[in-house]
Amino acid sequence: MPKSKGRAEKATDALYDLAWRVGIVVVLGVVVYWGLLYQTDRAAYYRWFAYVGVGAVAIIAAFIAFEVWMRKRKIKRREELIQAIKNAGQEENVRNFINRFGFEGKSMKGWTFRNHKFDWYRINDLEKDLIQKGVRLRTGKGGDIYILLRYYIQEKEENLTRASITKAPQRFALLSGPDFEKLLYRLFEAMGYNVEWIGKSGDQGGDLIANKNGERILIQAKCYRDWSTGNAAVQQVVGAMKFYDCSRTMVITTSEFTNAARDLAKANNTELVSKGRLSEMLAQYLGEGWN
Repeated sequence: MPKSKGRAEKATDALYDLAWRVGIVVVLGVVVYWGLLYQTDRAAYYRWFAYVGVGAVAIIAAFIAFEVWMRKRKIKRREELIQAIKNAGQEENVRNFINRFGFEGKSMKGWTFRNHKFDWYRINDLEKDLIQKGVRLRTGKGGDIYILLRYYIQEKEENLTRASITKAPQRFALLSGPDFEKLLYRLFEAMGYNVEWIGKSGDQGGDLIANKNGERILIQAKCYRDWSTGNAAVQQVVGAMKFYDCSRTMVITTSEFTNAARDLAKANNTELVSKGRLSEMLAQYLGEGWN
């Protein structure tokens, strides 16, 4: 479990709790006093009625102001943390942590946000790693690491939602390589996988990693229009499997596979998904028609 809170965070929490307790005590005291006045001095009772109304408005205004101040303080701290992560060059590492371990804790107790759940020890590992790399974090329950995780998970989910509701072209021929990888990202997310998008210049032979139930599938995406996918794609993904610490490999294409590719895939236990099967999967899991 996380370590104890920092002094600043403890002081803020104590002030917040004290404000609520004082408010409750004041309200109870006023109610009791008001009841006594009703029994002993009706004129004073009605004067207090007016006073209490003014006081209640003042208390409510004070609590609203306090809540606004707390919200602004949290936003400011979040912005400071995001900038610190960027300055340390750790944004990609945080995103990779979310993609790699976001579903690992599903079957155990852990920290949950949206559809992600993390083992407590994994969060501690990330926290220590970031501190070692120069990011100053307030540790403890409700500490800075959770602010960071909420921010980047929210960013990820909002991007996925926007991509899912944006009307995309329904023909594979209109897709670029990165567009095809984004489509597969959405597909495997819809299939219940936690997906890492690793396709970029200099990758080692894979474009996506799909994680579920402890299994890691390395996916090679081939967006071809006028020719079949050959055994080079299979060689690449098989060769990169250990590099990305994956247990299975898969090649997905918008075309068909050559016989040589099928033979090599069979020998290396690599799953091949051709255009026809891919269209079925997109219709089943995304409700989209592609051809």
